[in-house]
Amino acid sequence: MTRHVVIVGAGLAGARTAEELRRAGFDGAITLVGAEQHLPYDRPPLSKQVIRGERDDTTLKPREFYADNAIELRLGTAAETVDTRAQSVRLADGGEIGYSEIGYSELVIASGLVPRRIPTLPDLAGVHVLRSLDDALVLRDELVEGARALVVGAGFIGCELAASFRGRGVDVVLVEPQPTPLASVLGERVGGLVARLHRLEGVDLRCGIGLAGIAGDGRVRTATLSDETEVEVDLVVVGVGSTPVTGWLDGSGIALADRVDGGGVLADEVGRTSTPHVWALGDVAAWTHPSGGQRRVEHWTNAG
Repeated sequence: MTRHVVIVGAGLAGARTAEELRRAGFDGAITLVGAEQHLPYDRPPLSKQVIRGERDDTTLKPREFYADNAIELRLGTAAETVDTRAQSVRLADGGEIGYSEIGYSELVIASGLVPRRIPTLPDLAGVHVLRSLDDALVLRDELVEGARALVVGAGFIGCELAASFRGRGVDVVLVEPQPTPLASVLGERVGGLVARLHRLEGVDLRCGIGLAGIAGDGRVRTATLSDETEVEVDLVVVGVGSTPVTGWLDGSGIALADRVDGGGVLADEVGRTSTPHVWALGDVAAWTHPSGGQRRVEHWTNAG
């Protein structure tokens, strides 16, 4: 088979893999597949500079870079399934029969995450999650001075959004079921310092509290918290974690981590999966950790 690396996922991990293959002298074919229409872009600024209106474009490399380095882009194209025996990926790109097949000699899984939603919430305008550039731009359009926002979840995304909202003059209620923001990743002592900073900036931070429900007339108007208090809101952002994008791997035989352990694609310490010629990188990869067991690290430095 002609050497052909297919990378599914055009985020930071996927884009960096394509770049590094060329930098290392790989001269075979490279195809970078991404479900979004955008060129590969940087996600960390979305909750900060993009939401604050300081920039619109976080593109990693211009289109010319990919052309100059013979990296084929298949954007706006989701991967549907993978056949590891035939070493091919089915893409939902329309085609004459509704899809197309692309063969690989090596497959890199860098399909990333999707935000968790709260399934019990009614479908109302003004309720958001943040993962993509499009999510950020739609949310930013709703941020007017004096608007009332509820941010559910004080993890990294929730804390960054609360700070960015305050910078835009938005009133913010931030709720978090844990004793402090970021308690599970930074500990309660550091989380307490984060809580103090938010409150000093005018964030109405309520710890040990969750979201019970929302109501409105087509658009969200009120939110009921787990302590039975009611908050008037103009918008709600749900930041309660993310789920690895692995549904397209069902039936492939590629080993996945148990969902109770965070899910993802099982991989060794260099990203090699249970299936020959298949690798996993970035947020979706549950890599072998030096301390034993598998672990996913949802951070851009790990993806890079």
